[in-house]
Amino acid sequence: MRVCLAYQGECQDVVVKNIVASHDREAAWAYRGASMQTDPIIVVGASRSGTSLIRSCLNQHSNIHLAGETHYFDDLRLRMREGAMDPLSSDQRRVAEDYFLSLAHRPYGHGGDPEKSPVSRGELKARAETLGVGPDAYFEAFCHIMADKNGKPEGRWGEKTPRHVFRIPEILQRYPGAQIICAVRDPRAVVSSYRDWRHQGGFDLDGDPDHKTALEAEEVRTGRSYDLRLATLLWRSTIGAATAARAQFGDERILVQRYEDMVLRPEESMREMAAWLGLEFEPEMMDVPIHNSSFSRFDAHGGVSSEPLRRWESKLTGSEVATIQFLGGKAMQSQGYEALDVPASKLSIAAGLVTLPVAAARAATANRQRIGSLPGYVWRRARTVVSSRI
Repeated sequence: MRVCLAYQGECQDVVVKNIVASHDREAAWAYRGASMQTDPIIVVGASRSGTSLIRSCLNQHSNIHLAGETHYFDDLRLRMREGAMDPLSSDQRRVAEDYFLSLAHRPYGHGGDPEKSPVSRGELKARAETLGVGPDAYFEAFCHIMADKNGKPEGRWGEKTPRHVFRIPEILQRYPGAQIICAVRDPRAVVSSYRDWRHQGGFDLDGDPDHKTALEAEEVRTGRSYDLRLATLLWRSTIGAATAARAQFGDERILVQRYEDMVLRPEESMREMAAWLGLEFEPEMMDVPIHNSSFSRFDAHGGVSSEPLRRWESKLTGSEVATIQFLGGKAMQSQGYEALDVPASKLSIAAGLVTLPVAAARAATANRQRIGSLPGYVWRRARTVVSSRI
């Protein structure tokens, strides 16, 4: 038996690196997978970059269930920053319970009602008490309960929240053995998809008719949040955050997954992802629904489609493409996205940047209820853009 004075995950990494050094990478991931069943899988990235596709594929695996967006590390946890793992007061416990029960009722930001949750308050509290005493315990409890309800009580757990890409250090400080998948997509496709997002089905509106009103409000919020320049800079900041995280924490913890690779070679990409997670590939991982698309209606068995790859070419004007390419800069090149030869007026782009603070203020106002700390929210994204070398 080995004795390790450091965190167990660090010992695992030593073994993994030794096996990799012997050129048996699949054996390394298999060892890691067998020894880290309790470590979460977190999916992050720019909004509209393919995080939903990654989650859907992984959730088709018999040994994985990732909860939907919790925004926990960028919302509730910030509000309880001083005691993320400390005992909660009765009022704090109620806040944590309401937060996750609302998520069990409807997705984040859709006006979920904790009293209409399919998960009982007692069930959530009891599960949290077996895991710890602070809000982190409720986060884990929620993810595990979602896995239980999907028939995977013994599998890998986790969640996907795109903007958690800016919280990777905190996530890995709390869960050193976590594996984080960062989705990356062509910024021109990301911007086009975000601008044109509309609800395309997939919810039981007959059973929950009031949800339609919440979806309409979500469309309004998305529209008010949109600004081409701001969306491009946010994309660039996510690339900087993902790149910095991989440099800091290594390939064993951070996987940067291109959306285009998943679409053009889906089975190969999913085999590689499963191996990285230490799991065997299952063909069912390819039978995924089309949902949360900006253009295609919900399809329970739509599969992986290549149709969205070049859709942006017919949706964006030459001027819009030029602006995205200019602001995307080296980050586009670093991810393998080639710029089109379109005329770009740097003077016009620079003039447009003058009004960027107004657009940022409008977006912040539209998202105020979704931001745990406004100064911190803005600073993390701006800092990544300014400090990044890409």
